[in-house]
Amino acid sequence: MQALIEFLPLLIFFIFYKTHDIFWATGALMIAFALQLIVTYAIKKQITKQQWIMFAIVVVFGSFTLLLRDETFIMWKPTIVYLIFAAVLLGSQILKKPALKQMMESAISVPDKIWNRINLAWGLFFIAAAAVNLLVAYQYTQEQWVNFKVFWMTGASLVFTVLTVLYLVRYLPGESEQQDEQ
Repeated sequence: MQALIEFLPLLIFFIFYKTHDIFWATGALMIAFALQLIVTYAIKKQITKQQWIMFAIVVVFGSFTLLLRDETFIMWKPTIVYLIFAAVLLGSQILKKPALKQMMESAISVPDKIWNRINLAWGLFFIAAAAVNLLVAYQYTQEQWVNFKVFWMTGASLVFTVLTVLYLVRYLPGESEQQDEQ
């Protein structure tokens, strides 16, 4: 249910883009994010720091897009988000406290070197995603960028998540007794 709630603003952005234009889509995205926070709070009685940061970025870049009538700002939003995620992950890597371990260790226990690998891989993934977003934003049409953002980046994130889970599975208890040497 939470995954659907988190995906809805992107879906609403896409629908408004296809039925109206980038400016309507941006306004709808901002409203959808606000509603997402309200629904999340109603269900969970809390809103995470990450959700507040995402909301703030959407509001700031969305507002610039609408006030200046310049879609460049909303096209930069994914790059800024990806770079923030990369900075957090890679910064935590440097501090020897992988952020992914901090977020997930209560749900899954794997050796520290595995957390380091996954944390580093996701940090690099987000850097690549940021760069590719800018490439598509500046080298392709607005419609191609929207399709790329909605379908390709969502798909790439899903594939990377599945690959991460497949990598982690072999280190779970009962799966070859947590292969520490790999």
